[in-house]
Amino acid sequence: MDQKARRALSHVLWIGGATDAGKTTASQAIVDRYGLQLYNYDRHDLPQLTRLAQTKPRYRAFLSASLDERWVHPQPEELLQFLVRGFRDRFPLVVKDLLALSREPMVLAEGFGFTPELLSPVLSNKRQAIWLVPTEEFKRESMKRRNKPSFRDQVSDPERATRNVFRRDMLLAERVKAQAQSRGLTIYEVDGARSAQEIATLIEHHFEPFLHGTRGAPSPHDRHFL
Repeated sequence: MDQKARRALSHVLWIGGATDAGKTTASQAIVDRYGLQLYNYDRHDLPQLTRLAQTKPRYRAFLSASLDERWVHPQPEELLQFLVRGFRDRFPLVVKDLLALSREPMVLAEGFGFTPELLSPVLSNKRQAIWLVPTEEFKRESMKRRNKPSFRDQVSDPERATRNVFRRDMLLAERVKAQAQSRGLTIYEVDGARSAQEIATLIEHHFEPFLHGTRGAPSPHDRHFL
């Protein structure tokens, strides 16, 4: 992406990272507090995959595959490879969506598809984005608490499917950490030591240069966000 693209997306703040790290919870808290627009990556999964399937056979095959073919039979490394390729193919569609939104108020985009590799070329400032990744223990507890994956009762081998999803997501977490660190970008590891409110506050402080002056921004005497 060139300087023109960076300027065009300068009104977007980004929260990326692996699943089960609290991205959605933190994003919603900040959006509610500051009156921002929210772009949720997950909610665009099916529409964007359907669009890609019109021209790319791999996505037609995925959409027509059974849940066993998607989650039980592949190895975690294969699942990661497909996921990362999907992030790259979907990103131009995401950019198009974001450019169609009003520039006021600012947009907060959150989702696991926003990797440091993809975002680096469109960032005007390194504080425009942040990444969250869970530890293995936190990830396991989150999946158990939320009965994830949601399709576990619809596959022939729920335990294998669960292991595949867990391992894929931890491989993604490792990849995101390496990409962020090599680019000098901010990443927080979520281990449960901080509450969801505290994580949201850390992110708020990270985005503070962009949030200052936005609708709903706290005054200097009202800094008790969450």
